Amino acid sequence: MTALLPLGLVRLGDELPERVHAEAGLLARCATSGLAVPAGGVLLEGYDDVGPLQPQGWVAVRVLGQPAAVRVPTDRPAVVAAALRTARLATPAGARQDVLLLRAVPSVHAGRAWTGAEHDVARAVEAEAHELAAGSEARELVLRRLDRRWQRAHRGADEWRTPLPPWGMRLSRLLRDLRRTLGSARYEVTWADDGRVCRLLGVVPADERAGSTA
Repeated sequence: MTALLPLGLVRLGDELPERVHAEAGLLARCATSGLAVPAGGVLLEGYDDVGPLQPQGWVAVRVLGQPAAVRVPTDRPAVVAAALRTARLATPAGARQDVLLLRAVPSVHAGRAWTGAEHDVARAVEAEAHELAAGSEARELVLRRLDRRWQRAHRGADEWRTPLPPWGMRLSRLLRDLRRTLGSARYEVTWADDGRVCRLLGVVPADERAGSTA
């Protein structure tokens, strides 16, 4: 993000007003604990200008607590501003419109996952994270619940004990570390894996959204 932040733009991890959606605080706690979370910030409701963002590249834009994101170039303020307006217009009536901006990361697999009491469930597509809503066919994995740092998962928790692909093993460890950071409550997670690192892009309490799986 810019060195001198525009009014209303707060770095992820810096103090935010209490009324801002809890997702910002959850992501900041995970980043502080060492989970792979892209750099980013929150543009508070009532502010519209983020200026040209640095470094040059791409940024993912979405309203906190909402799943759909759009990827836009950081060096085109007009395009970023249009994405902000579009995201806010799609926000449910009565919901706050604080916008999360995360540095966009390339991915080979991306998806959503749900932590559970007995196992975790993941749905993945071979796509970039911002393409999750594009209707790609998703693969579902049932993952063994991990709680201890030394635990590893090589097979799924389904009845066939299906061997996990490498991205599934990395995701399983990410969910383990998220649980160690945030506790045993159930969460819906948005993630992206570039073939080497599985990154956390979003996390909300699972009961906030209909259709929770785990």
